[in-house]
Amino acid sequence: MTFIVTTEYELSQVASPNLPLATEQYSRLYQDQLNNVLRLYFNRLDAIIDQLRTGSGSIDGSGIKFPNGLFFSTANQVLAAVNTGYPITFNATYLHDNVDLVSGSTSKIGVLVGGVYNFQLSCQIKSANASAKDVQIWIRRNNITIGYSSHKYTIEGSNNHMNLAWNFSIDLGINEYIEMYWGANDTNVVMEAVAASSPYPAAASAVMAVSFVSALPDPRPTPP
Repeated sequence: MTFIVTTEYELSQVASPNLPLATEQYSRLYQDQLNNVLRLYFNRLDAIIDQLRTGSGSIDGSGIKFPNGLFFSTANQVLAAVNTGYPITFNATYLHDNVDLVSGSTSKIGVLVGGVYNFQLSCQIKSANASAKDVQIWIRRNNITIGYSSHKYTIEGSNNHMNLAWNFSIDLGINEYIEMYWGANDTNVVMEAVAASSPYPAAASAVMAVSFVSALPDPRPTPP
């Protein structure tokens, strides 16, 4: 995987050049020095512009690459016990560019480029009986629960469905990862995947889209 980025160092190399002072009379040496300074400056600009070019050579922003990922689950996810946290898992990948599931894990989404990332989670849950159930989802970063990150939902009614949607941004260093956990006060709830049935396509039990937002803040914030 290749990540194209203009670093602060590269930007510092294209600062306005210090041009030599002009001579009183025409000087071939002065003209050569001036041309060399300008040539170096424009070569550096060209190198950065080339990173933004598309395959057709136009500069419209479509050639810029940012880390991103899209993961989903085609399987039902259940709770074995009440008031217990379980990771939300993903068994299929659609996009992964410097964002991917950590090797050996189906729940840990890691990044190869440090930065602020936007996560968009969507889960489809189903109530198995008529009673009301409180379902909660929350964020864990590097196996540590993020304070004040829980969202609470209530679902009731036999075979009723509800979509749990959450959009948040969070800072991640290189090789750090995010997991989403869920739990409920009743095990009669399932994160359900639905098979395709014409004219409807199949529905995933959980979907996570990840996109790069910006470089890491300096200093990084302290988690609540």
